[in-house]
Amino acid sequence: MSNWKVIKTKIEVFPHTNAEKLELGKVSNFQVVVQKGLYKNGDTVVFVPEKSILTGALEQEYKNYLRGPENNRVGSIKLRDELSCGIIIPPHLVKEQCGKEIDELPYDEDISELLGITRYIPPIPTEMSGQAEAIEFNSKHIKHDVEQFGIYASEFKEGETVIISEKVHGSQINAYSGFDENGKRHEWVTTKNYNEAGICLLDTPNQFYWNCTREIDLWKMIEDLRKQLDCNIIQVIGEAIPCQSLKYGQVRPTMRIFNVLVDGNAVPFDKLPEEWQNVWVPILYCGPYKDIKNLKRLALGNEQVSGKELHIKEGIVIKPYLDRKAKDGTWLQVKVLNPSYKETGEEFN
Repeated sequence: MSNWKVIKTKIEVFPHTNAEKLELGKVSNFQVVVQKGLYKNGDTVVFVPEKSILTGALEQEYKNYLRGPENNRVGSIKLRDELSCGIIIPPHLVKEQCGKEIDELPYDEDISELLGITRYIPPIPTEMSGQAEAIEFNSKHIKHDVEQFGIYASEFKEGETVIISEKVHGSQINAYSGFDENGKRHEWVTTKNYNEAGICLLDTPNQFYWNCTREIDLWKMIEDLRKQLDCNIIQVIGEAIPCQSLKYGQVRPTMRIFNVLVDGNAVPFDKLPEEWQNVWVPILYCGPYKDIKNLKRLALGNEQVSGKELHIKEGIVIKPYLDRKAKDGTWLQVKVLNPSYKETGEEFN
């Protein structure tokens, strides 16, 4: 998911491919489904993303649409197979909530405090938690987010080589290995939310994320790769898979990899040694970006991680073969969900 903030900004409008009376809006890096004709490109809006906790007039206005134990949290909702990942607040509610007109608010700055809105951060489940400590990551480390396909579709170039992989159901894991200025080697493991806060998990007994790295012998793989490439920092991003409802047939927690960066530069999956490819997320397609309707059909059906199609596939991730950014500076990697998969917004990521 995109970086969380409540903002006043300009909306971009895109077609909704599955509804005549709806359109897609791009607000910052978020996708929202809106009534067709309600907004035009460049209109100013105040946007509240999913995983926001509302108070006051906003909470009362949207009470019937909020979720969570206290019924005060913005979630995502699927409208004709497209996710709407937040709400646009009308001007009169902005003024009622904070006493200011929209024209008085700054553009593209986080105004959550002004509007009495806070971010909901899901707790790490007990069986996945562990001791944590604040760390200072190497400046080249990358944060990973997957955006909605609908609002980034036009960023792909006809005929460019893309990779389509299965979107695996689990919890994002980041593993780093590198040397400091004194030549001392460090190994760090963190999650998506902890990564954003500069926090790593300590290697304590039965720590879930560390055990996932050991299950695939990740640290040996990293050291072998470092010797081969003569590099410093290696960052591995993947999906940690617990033994839960959507498990993939494994008897112990494990992980699948979807990105490897060497000194800050991504390495394509097929340029890595075979041992890495054996623990990669399933690659469903690698070839020219064309006939997108057929490519999107790869999101349908059952999972390929186990090789046994044990349950429904969550969806797919599409990215350029060579990593690059969209025009807004976001890394171009987008998801298409299986229409039969229900994304609740409660998943820990």
